Amino acid sequence: MRQHVGTLSEMIGPDGQPPVFDGAAWMSQDGRYWWNGTAWQPLVTKRRPNFALIGIAIAIVAVIAFVIYAYPRPIVDTTQYGVTNARIDSSTQIEFDYRAATSCNTLTFDYTFYDAQGIKVDELQDEQQSQVTAGKRYHFTITASGQPIDASATRFTATPTCHD
Repeated sequence: MRQHVGTLSEMIGPDGQPPVFDGAAWMSQDGRYWWNGTAWQPLVTKRRPNFALIGIAIAIVAVIAFVIYAYPRPIVDTTQYGVTNARIDSSTQIEFDYRAATSCNTLTFDYTFYDAQGIKVDELQDEQQSQVTAGKRYHFTITASGQPIDASATRFTATPTCHD
């Protein structure tokens, strides 16, 4: 036996009241459900943003930004000053990097060569003057004129001297 289904206005909504047509869909009188053609569906409502919570978050970010700006951490320079990467390339050529803590217009180096046991085997004085700026890194390639570097030399030190 077939049961007759009447119109939605004769039906009872999930709230126990007859539904109301709002111009777009049938709604329960309490406004919590709508009819999709087969079943009552809960109405999803957009929630209002919590302005107090947003305001607190903005205030926290502002305080953090102020602290960072007003009390900056000093930048620690970990770059080494002086001579680094010293290398003997051949019996007449050496190279190294140099970073000065202060600027110098007339800089020369004295080179001291050592053998594998750490015994001084040779010395060389720079014949070329250089100009350096504080904090900037320079690469030097030095070619010895005259006699070659002692063949037993395995390492060297370069001692800078600023003449101004």
